[in-house]
Amino acid sequence: MYDEDGDIMKRFLPYILAIGTGVVFGFLIFQESDFSIREVFSDSLTVTAFQLGVFTTEQSALELQNRHAGSIVMREEDVYRVYFSLLTNDRVIARMERYLQSQNINFFLRQITIRDSDLIRAINNYERTMIEGSEAVLVSVNKLITSSFTGGNE
Repeated sequence: MYDEDGDIMKRFLPYILAIGTGVVFGFLIFQESDFSIREVFSDSLTVTAFQLGVFTTEQSALELQNRHAGSIVMREEDVYRVYFSLLTNDRVIARMERYLQSQNINFFLRQITIRDSDLIRAINNYERTMIEGSEAVLVSVNKLITSSFTGGNE
């Protein structure tokens, strides 16, 4: 059980120190980042939704959706809501607000919980690219995110 020097700890001490140092630095890096492991593996996500309208008939909601490319329709209880964008990052939310105002598109901000795993994954993967990109990138990535919607919501 002992090595030639008579102490097994001398042999394993560098490995233990390396693992300990890695854990400490990893913890410090993740504390400073805007990363949440819960968001990555979560089955629900609370987002800020840019609501364009609320309708009692699906046909009316689909008409509004057709006028605003990239928007989605979610059925919630007995109404159909049209959302232009679903975001979590405050900087991206502010940029989207400015964009919609510049396009004279009326909207209402709501906090909603989504359970659509594809949509959650898309928001987590693509939203950060919307922070620094041009207005065209903002709109294109927004369409990419909303196209991931498959139907899971509140």
